[in-house]
Amino acid sequence: MKIRIISKYSDQGISDGECFWEEKQNQFGSVEKTTPFSGALLKEFQADWAIFVERILSQNPKKEEFFAKLGKKSDSLEQIVFGTTIPFWRTPGFSGTIELLVDPEFSPIPWEILRTTNGYLFQDRNFKRGIRIQNQQKEITKKNNAALIICNPVKSNLENTVNEECATLYPLLEKKLPLRILKQNHITKIRFIEELNSVKYLHYAGHTEKNGIPILSDQFISMNEIASRSFGHLDLVFFNSCYSSFDSIEQTGLTTSFLKAGAKQVIGFLYPVETNLAKEIGISFWTYFLESKNTEKSLEKIKKQLLKGSGKEIITAISLVQFSTLAPNPLPKRILSIGLSLILVLFFLMFTKDSTKQEPYLELDQEISSIEANSKQNKSTSYSEKSINDPLFFRIQKISNPEFRKKAILFLETKHALLDDSHKREILESIFSEDASEEKMYYEFKTRSGF
Repeated sequence: MKIRIISKYSDQGISDGECFWEEKQNQFGSVEKTTPFSGALLKEFQADWAIFVERILSQNPKKEEFFAKLGKKSDSLEQIVFGTTIPFWRTPGFSGTIELLVDPEFSPIPWEILRTTNGYLFQDRNFKRGIRIQNQQKEITKKNNAALIICNPVKSNLENTVNEECATLYPLLEKKLPLRILKQNHITKIRFIEELNSVKYLHYAGHTEKNGIPILSDQFISMNEIASRSFGHLDLVFFNSCYSSFDSIEQTGLTTSFLKAGAKQVIGFLYPVETNLAKEIGISFWTYFLESKNTEKSLEKIKKQLLKGSGKEIITAISLVQFSTLAPNPLPKRILSIGLSLILVLFFLMFTKDSTKQEPYLELDQEISSIEANSKQNKSTSYSEKSINDPLFFRIQKISNPEFRKKAILFLETKHALLDDSHKREILESIFSEDASEEKMYYEFKTRSGF
């Protein structure tokens, strides 16, 4: 489900905003809910959050202490934006993806710290952050698979780690891709644009500021100089630097500028990042990405490790964001799921021919009959009748825990306030597709279904 966080401007120049999201109603279909909030108060929260981030990075509290402090910030943000309204992801039994589409002016707000029923949004693997922009794609005539590393420490205290990061990444990327490197002493505005015009991947290691990329002679490559270019050939941009994803009312940030210029995926940091931690993240990301070619999975691995650490690592995980203009393509996963389901169907059809192995089916039929007898729903076709050609039926039959098996069937047969039949099936298929123990699958089922 998507929620849109929109900015508006009052006559006094104070930024005000509203949240919009759709909510399914049993009798009336879908309705759109809104909650207005004060942009001035949200801006004050943002300033307070910036101080909080600096303290965490300098003090590096233990995990327990960090979460105690974070809870107060989370509750404050929810009060400012939602007031008396309960965010839909906190509704018992809610499942599915949560995508926040935010206007650039509100992008620096740490939406990831809002609470869910089981923790925080940044701990939910189904949470995604989006940004509301308009970009015009220019037709790409030349295909290029090259990568560019830009090493621009600027500050003396960054030189060692940035140079180490670049020295490690160069041979790593060179094994897989045609590679170029642009170092601090050679960066000019013209050279920057020329190099970016001929690559598919960009990794920036070094220093950036809220108003642009510092280069020699106290100059800046500004946001407008990036946003006004045509970089539709860039498949992936990673700005491994402080404030690289920071936007404000006054100006557009780096990642937003690259998205406006046509880049398909952009990764950056909302807040400051400790230099050694940035080096480790940059190297880890490209190591994972070159193996999987999957940006989201690569970042998921990194964040999973960061969330095991202390306050400094956790605040860095919250700050690390990805934006993408690519439309999701679940087709390969669905093809694989259908293929596996068909194999299971064939296997169990052959399996049922052996009369000595009928007991599991008899047990399952008894469970279905019992559930149907107690059900208040009047359906022309029962689940047991539909299940003969249903791959999900065969997967449920494989469950060894009888309680889990009964509840899985009951979940499919019972009307749900928020979930229709297709959503319920997607939840079960998603749980069964994961390589996890049955105990863990049962726990996730209870968490996501509310049973």
